[in-house]
Amino acid sequence: MSSTKKAKHQLKREARLRLLGWSDLPKGHGPPLALVRATEHPEFPKHHHEFWEIVMVTRGTGLMVFGSKPLPIKLGDVFVIGRDQEHAYRETHSLDIINIAFDPAYIGSVHPVLGDWMSKDALFAVGPRWRPGESPGECLHLGPSEFARALDLVQRLEAELESASAEARVAAFAYFLLLVTLLRRHCLPREATGDAAPSTRVGRAVEFIENHFAEPITIDDIAACSHVSRRHFFRIFEQAVGLAPMEYLKKVRLQKAAAMLLTTKANVTEVAFACGFNDSNYFSSLYHKEYGMSPSRFKRAGRMA
Repeated sequence: MSSTKKAKHQLKREARLRLLGWSDLPKGHGPPLALVRATEHPEFPKHHHEFWEIVMVTRGTGLMVFGSKPLPIKLGDVFVIGRDQEHAYRETHSLDIINIAFDPAYIGSVHPVLGDWMSKDALFAVGPRWRPGESPGECLHLGPSEFARALDLVQRLEAELESASAEARVAAFAYFLLLVTLLRRHCLPREATGDAAPSTRVGRAVEFIENHFAEPITIDDIAACSHVSRRHFFRIFEQAVGLAPMEYLKKVRLQKAAAMLLTTKANVTEVAFACGFNDSNYFSSLYHKEYGMSPSRFKRAGRMA
């Protein structure tokens, strides 16, 4: 093949990669609503879609790059990618995501309120909506209970999409609307404190917890990474997060456990130890208090959904 033909072939290939349509989704997935899971998501070059997409991170970390702006993503993060919004995946590490593709015109035609959400590109104001000169923002990060509820709705949505019946299509659409409503109710922008130093220190602590939640870490370990006194750390952390550091650690561990129960075959004891609990009975008690059901019942409910 001549160099000219090779160059044309490469350009065509890049053009195909840059625009992903409904036909590029796995067989059986199509408009107006589709759900695709991606495990161990690799790095992927800049591209855009002909559909809108809700992305939920269920494991691992990575960077979503919009233009030259990177957006760090991790378990519990949710964001929307609009039609023709170019993005790329970089520095992915054990990244598992759920992609929910949908046609905004179809969704918006169902009800005036939905039409308003879709026509104004206002599903929820998180993620890559930066103006020139702005620093990268944050995607929506769901707390443990909210993320578990969102995963439950996704599980039910996915089960209905596997059926071709008219009833299943209606049910899938209903679960999608419930998911969108849940996300909108939890998308209030975080208040700026105007104090960069405490925010940075708390950010370090949160990152440390995310990276070491499975280990037997102590409050002194968490405070040490923030480079402030233990007493001062308690104060700035609770002001920023709304929880004491060890309470936040407990909620992160329960959130990770909820995701594992729904997405892996691990039993309750294995999940407990994998998420930093050294007593499965204590874990079960905390889980029931947080989610209103035992972890074993939660896992069974996920399988039956």
